[in-house]
Amino acid sequence: MSTAKIKNTFSPYFESTAAKSDYTYDANSLMKSENETHEARDSVVESTFKFAVEPPTQSSSSAKKHKPLTTLSQSNRLDYLLDSFNRFARDIPELSSAGLRVCQEVLRFIAKPDRQQECEVFSGVWREEFEVIVDFIEDNHNFGLKPRLSYIDSDSTLIVEIPSAVHEAPLVAFNTAFTCFFNNLPFDRTSINANVLSNVEAFESLVPDLRVSIQNMRDVAAKVIIPVIGETAFSQHTDVLMDKLKHALDADPSLLMLIIAIVSEKERYSSPAKTSPSRLAFMRDGSCRSAEDFIAGSKVLPTIDAPVTVEGHTWCSVGSVMFKVWVRGHGVIDLETHDPAFVAEGTLYPVDNMGPVLEMIQKGVQAMREQIISMAEAIDPDVDVDALRDPTIKFRVRKEDIITKIAGAMRETAYRRYSAWYENASKALKRKANFEQLQPMVGPPATNTRAKTKAKRRFGVSRSVRPPRRRET
Repeated sequence: MSTAKIKNTFSPYFESTAAKSDYTYDANSLMKSENETHEARDSVVESTFKFAVEPPTQSSSSAKKHKPLTTLSQSNRLDYLLDSFNRFARDIPELSSAGLRVCQEVLRFIAKPDRQQECEVFSGVWREEFEVIVDFIEDNHNFGLKPRLSYIDSDSTLIVEIPSAVHEAPLVAFNTAFTCFFNNLPFDRTSINANVLSNVEAFESLVPDLRVSIQNMRDVAAKVIIPVIGETAFSQHTDVLMDKLKHALDADPSLLMLIIAIVSEKERYSSPAKTSPSRLAFMRDGSCRSAEDFIAGSKVLPTIDAPVTVEGHTWCSVGSVMFKVWVRGHGVIDLETHDPAFVAEGTLYPVDNMGPVLEMIQKGVQAMREQIISMAEAIDPDVDVDALRDPTIKFRVRKEDIITKIAGAMRETAYRRYSAWYENASKALKRKANFEQLQPMVGPPATNTRAKTKAKRRFGVSRSVRPPRRRET
């Protein structure tokens, strides 16, 4: 099943959402063959990706002493991160110079201040490079909100997500609903472990936004069963989301239900322009506003239909919220199916037509309930099956909860964007002021053509071929 085919299963709503993105990707042209891509990358990357940071000569023992990244300013975070990674990578002889630069590029996105998007896809990443990045993040740094990394081995693709509050919000209500449903089911808690988790690995190298699992605690060899996973896309192209769902089904064809939420902004976020009145107003503050002062500037109560606009600039908005659900039939879930018995989609906002979606979710929950009953019977043949099938025990997800959580998250996301932008912009303003003070009192400033040439070479602007490395979503 190709990604191109999966994309065509979406309604015109998805196509219009995708049209707003700059994302383009042809798997055949980017990945003619895994070996060919890797060989080309190793030969070309030295000339096309020039990074300024070189590994310092320090012992490996000192490399393990790190400051928490959360204590560093955004402008210093990238330099510190790359410096620490270079020291970390010195003890990994199997990591080639090309692999080192690939890892650095991924880390640059993770640490980038004033990030305009929360998801990026890197093609042609070897598994050993992915594992080095994971080890570095997990074992050597306190990242605060850690990036979510999903690796698709079949085409050497790494998906990096830095989830925002709005990204997390739609499925929070589902987490609560599943938890309440399990609490009401009268199964033996010492025999069956039912969990609803977020941002925890479901399958190898795949971390979904929502993971529902059940586990037989009376069988030493029993594996954790994952009947349901959920994913969210916030103003990103849906092809990335479908890649992850396909990867999940390849890893576990027995999945009973897939839930996705698509949140789209009215306009794709961008930070204030350099000459805009908004930027001038914020720069006059002299320091970053507190969250309370910043949000107070919006002068409206938090509602999903009210963009967070401060000083004339929109920091976060929501144009639509859409859900799609697949359930398992007689075989593996088919992401391309249009059969209303196994797939449903609908919008929650601005128009509420969630009826078919909620009905399909109930169908998936019922299948999951039967799975729990089968497990309970296997543990105790005398279990009260009728009590477990009690029709008064229902799965309830409240649409108003989803709306409220998204509305509240809009403000958190807006402030995160503002604070990241402000620190970056204020640093740039100070650098400019310092530079102007150093200029001669007479005569125009000299033009450093050599520096411009080096900058072009550093960022790969040359006539030589550029390997397809990074694709925005």
